[in-house]
Amino acid sequence: MLERICRMGLAAAGLSLACSETPLTPTDAVPEPNAVLISTAPEPTYAVPSTGVTFMEDGVRREYAFLASFDLILRGNPDNDLDVVVVSDRIALQQLGDAPADGEGGGVAQVRFRHESRGADPIEPGGETSRAFDVWYTLPNGGRQVLIAVTLNFDDGRGVTFNQVHQVTVEP
Repeated sequence: MLERICRMGLAAAGLSLACSETPLTPTDAVPEPNAVLISTAPEPTYAVPSTGVTFMEDGVRREYAFLASFDLILRGNPDNDLDVVVVSDRIALQQLGDAPADGEGGGVAQVRFRHESRGADPIEPGGETSRAFDVWYTLPNGGRQVLIAVTLNFDDGRGVTFNQVHQVTVEP
């Protein structure tokens, strides 16, 4: 008899637990791919001779040959429900074209560059902001034509992070 009561009690406890469970809820929304639509201004982008910004190579202080300045226009994808903010950026730079090796910006063993960026308010779905970039560089081939890959790292305010890459071609 005691065994039967214990089994009924366990069954009732199991039923109680099953009834008190909360229903499954969808996980928090995460940014859709291309949560931010990115474009470049001006398009096309051109470089100008640089002055006053330097780097060290083989113990010699040299000036960067060129400066490319551009803005990335950041538009929140209206299909995304999240506000996002740019938390950091990085760039990679690759020389393009076949400029003569003794050109204005030549004489270095490898691509040399540095960049500064500023701006980018939080981006609401359907909203717009911009992030400005100045990129100083010197190329081994002496040219000014480069491909700049900008990686922007975003946060949605809840700790969900993601990044997007945008390429900017600097014309000769």
